[in-house]
Amino acid sequence: MFKKKPAIKTLAPLRSSDRRKIADQIIQHYRIQVPTAPPETTEDDANAARQATTSSIATIRNALLPENTQSSRFTTTAGRDLHPVQGTIYVGTHPESEERVLWFRLEQGSGTDGRLYPTVYTLWRNPGLVPLLHTQALVMDKLYGGADLMIPGLTNGPPFPEGANKDAVVAVANIEKPSVPTFVGVCEIDVSKLEKVHGVKGHAVKGVQWEGDELWSWSPTGRPGQPSPERLEGWLDVPENLDEAVEELKLEEDEGETIVPGEADGGVLLDKEEKPKESCEPEKEPTTQEIDEAFFRAFLYALYHQKEKNPSQPNYGVSFPIQPSFVISNLITPFLPISSPQQAQYYQIKKTSWKNVKKFVKYLDKEKLVKSKDRSGGETIIQDVDFDDTRVVQFEPYKLPCKPVPESKMSTKSPAVARVGQTFEVKTLYRPSGKLTPDLFPPLANTDPNNYYSASDVSKRLNDYLSSQDPPIISPSNPRTINLNAFIGNKILSSNSQNDLAILSRGTILRDALLKRLLEDPSLCSPYHAILKPEQTLKDVKPRAGALPKVVVLIERRAGSKVVTRITGLETFGVSPQMLGDELQKKCASRTSVAQAVGAAKGSMELLVQGDHRRTVDEMLRDRGVKSQWIDVVDKTQKKGSGGR
Repeated sequence: MFKKKPAIKTLAPLRSSDRRKIADQIIQHYRIQVPTAPPETTEDDANAARQATTSSIATIRNALLPENTQSSRFTTTAGRDLHPVQGTIYVGTHPESEERVLWFRLEQGSGTDGRLYPTVYTLWRNPGLVPLLHTQALVMDKLYGGADLMIPGLTNGPPFPEGANKDAVVAVANIEKPSVPTFVGVCEIDVSKLEKVHGVKGHAVKGVQWEGDELWSWSPTGRPGQPSPERLEGWLDVPENLDEAVEELKLEEDEGETIVPGEADGGVLLDKEEKPKESCEPEKEPTTQEIDEAFFRAFLYALYHQKEKNPSQPNYGVSFPIQPSFVISNLITPFLPISSPQQAQYYQIKKTSWKNVKKFVKYLDKEKLVKSKDRSGGETIIQDVDFDDTRVVQFEPYKLPCKPVPESKMSTKSPAVARVGQTFEVKTLYRPSGKLTPDLFPPLANTDPNNYYSASDVSKRLNDYLSSQDPPIISPSNPRTINLNAFIGNKILSSNSQNDLAILSRGTILRDALLKRLLEDPSLCSPYHAILKPEQTLKDVKPRAGALPKVVVLIERRAGSKVVTRITGLETFGVSPQMLGDELQKKCASRTSVAQAVGAAKGSMELLVQGDHRRTVDEMLRDRGVKSQWIDVVDKTQKKGSGGR
């Protein structure tokens, strides 16, 4: 349902009466048991019973729809034919959690039914809200891509939950994380009455929302989606049965294909044996000194990891300056020795002796590991890192409970949304045409990731070719002058332009002019670009044709003296126009709107802000990693001749 980003309007607070009414609808529709008062014998008993019942109902309402819930209208498309769908989302914050979409209602469009659907965030807080089905990890990956759950994909049954009837809302969990639902759907058949699944064809559950879709990733603050927990209490009455089902599933033969023990589990069984032991023994809270040491060693580990993974990249793949938020999220947290949620609450920056990121960065500067700088506004950034420090070079990696996963590896599950503190690196690449193979470049397929070259790579290829020719074509009197041969004359200088004819008649060309011709003639080397996030390499992303499209900030007058700021091209850098618009509305105290950009491809949106807010937009985009050189500001309010930036 939400494979494509929905257009979400501005959030509005939900009135208390409406919240209670909607919560009561949910209680009734999902048949949630409300505690009833015991028979009273006196008037005091009756009053106490009524108060207890009222308190219980209020607690249930708050668990379903917190008191801070807001609502907003949304539009999106669904199905292969991209039918327009409209509805309402309900956004709220559970205790010790972030503001997320908790419920949504599909109201207009093909296949809509007007009922309220829970998101996975609601299911994680309300165990047993809907029947829970299970499937294998391989099938879950297909579900995350938008596929429906087929009958043969069902596991841990029959029998299946009694409530999994046709048209009922159900949840689906990976059998390797059986207590954590990560997929919400609607039964297309009566799953509860299935007597077998192997050999039976047909759809079982149609997906409406799941971990990794656009609704999961959306938040008013622009923060990425929250990953699912490893374990939840309350969803499984008898978890031992599921453990046995996992064992049987791993050892059974399905249609002649044997699942080899050891290859299929990948160490999952070890985890499942160890976790109960960890949960039975209370964690000892580490001292401040131990937390300090863990943070410092995590930073050393991060630098060591960058050197090992990106030995040939400039600065080992690190883009400077480094924002404070990036230090914690990418260089500390993934390398902390955390093996349980209880440990995670201890290893936080506020638990260290530094108390905040600024003082921690200052300490790293004092230790000569980094070079920091204070910016206006009190923010401290890292300008440089000493990768050759003895402590980094001689660092001995320790075992991490959870291997650090680069953002590029998570992209199939969580969409690329530019966060505050995010950084980008733009690579300008060239793909050679068939004219230049095999003389200058190896004959590779257009889809081969190795068939893209930087300008320095093209220059090196050219130099190697020129130096290898026999007889030599480099002028002995001036190495910059190249004598033409058949390949250069027929393949590179093949146009009938006056410039080419003059070079051919002269018989020589300068090396720099030859390289410039290769890079600027798209018939020889087609231009491409790639936007890389930290820890990403060119193997992780697919280069896009053409030069890097820039964000365009257009300042113009409307209706006489009214000035507006129009922003397009945000999607190139993963910036959500709707999220940026919400923040601009608060920061600039101006009205904003998001609509399809006129004359642009479908899905390319334009953000409009009342007033001239070019500086604020530039600042907010830079905070999200979009550098000023990737932004074009066009000022149409000035008279001819004065121009904009």
